[in-house]
Amino acid sequence: MYKFVYIIIILIFSVTTLSCSKKESADIDDSSPTDNSSTDNSSSSTTTEDISISSSADNSTVVFGQTYQYDPATSGSYSGTLTYSLSNAPDGMTISSSGLVEWTPNKASEIKTYENIKITVTTASGYVITQTFDLAVTGSCVSGGNIMAIWSGDQRTSTDSSKFLGNITAYTDNSSVTKTPVENYGYTTSGATRYSVKKTFGPTASAGKGSVFFYNEYDNRSYIFLFYYFGENGGSDENDVNIDVFTTKNNSASYDVVDDDAGQNETTRVSQDNTTLDNGSVQYSSKYTGRYSYKDNSDGAVIGPLSGSDFRVFVDLGGTSTIDNSTTLTLDGLTTMKYFSGDGTTHSLGNHDNFTVGFKTSMDCSN
Repeated sequence: MYKFVYIIIILIFSVTTLSCSKKESADIDDSSPTDNSSTDNSSSSTTTEDISISSSADNSTVVFGQTYQYDPATSGSYSGTLTYSLSNAPDGMTISSSGLVEWTPNKASEIKTYENIKITVTTASGYVITQTFDLAVTGSCVSGGNIMAIWSGDQRTSTDSSKFLGNITAYTDNSSVTKTPVENYGYTTSGATRYSVKKTFGPTASAGKGSVFFYNEYDNRSYIFLFYYFGENGGSDENDVNIDVFTTKNNSASYDVVDDDAGQNETTRVSQDNTTLDNGSVQYSSKYTGRYSYKDNSDGAVIGPLSGSDFRVFVDLGGTSTIDNSTTLTLDGLTTMKYFSGDGTTHSLGNHDNFTVGFKTSMDCSN
């Protein structure tokens, strides 16, 4: 009898202990540490990957009208496909398939600080890492101001605000090192052959890439010149670049200041018309064909001078030439095409068949 009671007591004690152990285990599993860092490398899936976001975008700033860019870097052994997405981001901010974040604030109401913008990176297995950051828009909106800008598409005669890419500035030399446009382009020669561009002021040429920018001299800022060139030690394959360039409302008669390969007529001014305004001033509109082939060295041109407060330059990069109606416009062999602004910002042109640069004579600061 005593043995039976003793066994019952033992069984009751064992069940009670097991129940308490399970409750304590559940309490521990339901708790999680607090993580206030800008990067969260946790995952909602059971699969883990050796990958983390190794760069930081927190406390970034962008000047109103300029383009903000951030390309998050990852580290670790994972080498598979990644998918990127954005949340809690300002209207118009995008993230590309490769993770590049881009945004141009162009409304007065956007001059503020955006907090906790979130980037989510997902691996092929569903493993998720995230990063949050703050972005402050600085500067001011000046109604009626006359500023230089860049748009996608043909904006010679009208302005589509939805195509606005940002404000731009020209590269300018300094009082101790002054360069004419030809000197700034800096190509080298050997007899009748001209070799790679070696410009002094402006972006650095690199293989397989196209560069576009404005330049003016330190002591002659009334005149601006459009520079563009392709490649640098481009490799063994010969690449063809065909573009059309149009200038309008230019107060100066323009020409191809630099034609990279003399005698080959790679850059040709097809026509130049002028109009006399009511105030007696003359404005010029010109058309250029650029037909280039680069291989071991870069190629390109300088067009100008451009002056006045109304001029715009339209560069056609794709489709069929509207000048000769037969040539296919193409950027063969180029992995990227960018406009470089003198303030250090860049505007990717790879997603646009054409773009316009020039003066934006007014800005709406009411929105």
